[in-house]
Amino acid sequence: MSALAQSPSLFSVPRRRINEEEAIFTISHAALTAVGALSGLETIANVTLRLTGIHEVQIRLHANHEQAELLEWRHSKVSSPRGSATGLMAANSHDWGKLRLRFEPYIGSVECPLRFVRVVAQQAGLMLNRLELLGRNQMASAAVQRLQERLDTRKALSRAAGILAETKQLHYEQAVLLLLKQVSEERRSPLQLANDIINGGETRRFTPVSWRRLQPGELTSAAVAN
Repeated sequence: MSALAQSPSLFSVPRRRINEEEAIFTISHAALTAVGALSGLETIANVTLRLTGIHEVQIRLHANHEQAELLEWRHSKVSSPRGSATGLMAANSHDWGKLRLRFEPYIGSVECPLRFVRVVAQQAGLMLNRLELLGRNQMASAAVQRLQERLDTRKALSRAAGILAETKQLHYEQAVLLLLKQVSEERRSPLQLANDIINGGETRRFTPVSWRRLQPGELTSAAVAN
């Protein structure tokens, strides 16, 4: 969560006020749809500050459970409020930190400030947990895709080498070395060259000089050179 480190944020909240029920509904929706941790927390803070009497939202995050990061959102030009309530941001046994509200001593926009802050903190924790799981799934999907691409390339190269070995009357190992040399000379992806050979266009279009001139005895030196 180090990317969330920000200096305290001061801003003016929209004039239109909302009630407690609307605030909870909007915060829950934001927690389910947020695409970024910081932007999601800002949305939750902004909605919370639209309740009459609440003047400040403070979030203390646990970064790697070693150090805390403090984020603050509050009304500008407001005297220091006297009341406060704190809720734990946790989800699935993961403690993300604490959310604290500061408000007027006799707040009337929420029935119970402590209960409200716990609901808001819970939604924030669920959001952070969802985003972390989403990030892990994306990383896992990217790793699977890379492995699949490597497997597809290896299979295509093997098939292309078999075609070269048959059409050029070479041993399979010779065809592999010549194919790799051609990839190096043309500076294109092995999969692209292999697919061209498999589809028949490569061998029909031209016969590279390296394939015609290299003799079996030169294969070792060619492989070392590349």
